[in-house]
Amino acid sequence: MAARIEINELGDPAHQKKITDAVEALDGVIETKIAKGALHVSYDSLATTEKKIEQAIRSTGTTIKTAATDREGPHPDLPTSGGNSPTTAER
Repeated sequence: MAARIEINELGDPAHQKKITDAVEALDGVIETKIAKGALHVSYDSLATTEKKIEQAIRSTGTTIKTAATDREGPHPDLPTSGGNSPTTAER
C-alpha cells in the first residue's frame, strides 16, 4: 500500500526527519519520502494502517492537510517489499 499525506508547514530538515522517524518506527512501514509538500509512505497494510501513520505524524506536532491511499500499489519512487505481484487480498 502507499499513502500520500499532505502536510501543512513541513518545516526545516530537522522537523522533516522527526516526522519520517516517527512514521518509520511503525511496524510495516517500508519506506518514506518527502516530496512536493507531502509525505509518501509505502507500507504493509497487514502490519499498519493509514490511521496509525497519521497518528504518528500528528504526534510530532504536525498538522495534516489531506491524505490519500493507493490500494493498487506503492508510490512509483518507493521500493516494494515483495515485488509487483498482487497478494491474495488484492486479487
